[in-house]
Amino acid sequence: MKPPRALSVPFQLGRPFGAPEAPDFQRRVLRSALELLERSDGPILEDFPESDPLSDSEEREGWACPINLATKPVELSDADQLRHLLNAEIVLLRPWYDESVQKQKGRRLNGLTALSPEAIVDYLVGYLDDPRIPSFVEGESMPRAIKLCADDLKHFYYQAAMARPAGVTGIALDNWFFGETLAGELHFELRRLLLSMEDPSLRRVGEISLVPHTMLHHLRD
Repeated sequence: MKPPRALSVPFQLGRPFGAPEAPDFQRRVLRSALELLERSDGPILEDFPESDPLSDSEEREGWACPINLATKPVELSDADQLRHLLNAEIVLLRPWYDESVQKQKGRRLNGLTALSPEAIVDYLVGYLDDPRIPSFVEGESMPRAIKLCADDLKHFYYQAAMARPAGVTGIALDNWFFGETLAGELHFELRRLLLSMEDPSLRRVGEISLVPHTMLHHLRD
């Protein structure tokens, strides 16, 4: 049996060959992956050396969130302050979220849980403050509850930002959320905590479920 081999690509989740309608670029990705099968050494994990040209050009189109969420530095260990400032972001985004849902004829990105964004903030910040608390999603383990709640909070933000969708792409939304919002910082802080846990299921959520690999450049020291 040949040793395992894989090609690591720096593309948006859901685009394993890069942006659509770029056949020459996608062909280079496929050729690089197939060439790994010709090698007898291993195991192999090789990085694809090119970024996605269409995603790069899409990001340069200049989409911006309809409101400015720029905040002063926050002491993330102060649970009460963190809750207050996150709820302030939600209040600012709520009218845009409602407008986006109306434009989408009621379709929502969030809804993985029955919890409001405010309740999710309360639970996730509470978990940061005390990881011994029980699961806050009925019938779900703590790793699953964290993932569902973190995704729901992120999707609320994305839905609000899409109220003005001109030029918006998944990469632009990711960069805005993880680079410019306090909720993005919350995701990074949860990731740090989970990576330090002994429970492998919690560590796995921290490794793969909270922050896309392509957004790790926004990680604060």
